Amino acid sequence: MLISSELKQTNIAEYILYMWQTEDTIRALNFDIEKIKEFIVDKYDVSDEIKENILNWYKSIIQMAELESIKKSGHLQILRNIVNDLYDLHLWLLNRPEEVQYRQYFDLALPHIKELEKKMQGTAENDIDVCLHGLYAVMLLNMQKKEISKDTKTAIKTFRKLISLLAAKYKEREEKPDKYY
Repeated sequence: MLISSELKQTNIAEYILYMWQTEDTIRALNFDIEKIKEFIVDKYDVSDEIKENILNWYKSIIQMAELESIKKSGHLQILRNIVNDLYDLHLWLLNRPEEVQYRQYFDLALPHIKELEKKMQGTAENDIDVCLHGLYAVMLLNMQKKEISKDTKTAIKTFRKLISLLAAKYKEREEKPDKYY
C-alpha cells in the first residue's frame, strides 16, 4: 500500500508491475490474510495503525480478485484499465508529429513486441500490455536468479525505453492535461 501509492503518483508502469507482483504474492499465499499479515504486513516497521491500513488494503485486493474471478490468474480490472489508458496515450503519441523520439522507440520495440505477442498466444490486450508482461517476466526471472538470453535482454531494453518514456508522458499528462488534447 505504501509503495503502491508512491508509485502510482511517480511512475505508472512501475505501479502496474508492483501491483502484478502483489497479485502473485497474494496467490502464492493462497489468499490467506493471516499469512499475508505474518509474512508481509508484520515485517513493516510502522505503527499498528498503519499496519492495520496495509492489512485492509490487502483485504480489498483479495475481495476484488474474488469478485473478478481472478484467483488463479489474470489481473484486476482497475489495472487492466490503466494499461488500456496507457495504450490510448501510446496511440495518441504515435499520431503526434512532434513525438519523433517516442515513434523511434516504438519502431525499435515493435519487432520484439510482435515476437512476444506470438508467444503469449493471444493473451495480451495490446502492444503496451505485451511490453509490460515482458518486463514483468524478466523481473521474475531476475528475482529467481535465472539466466536471461541475449535476445531477451535486447528486447527488454527496447521495451524499457518505450515504457519509460510512455510513463513519463503519462505523468506529464496527469500534471498538465491541457497539453494532451
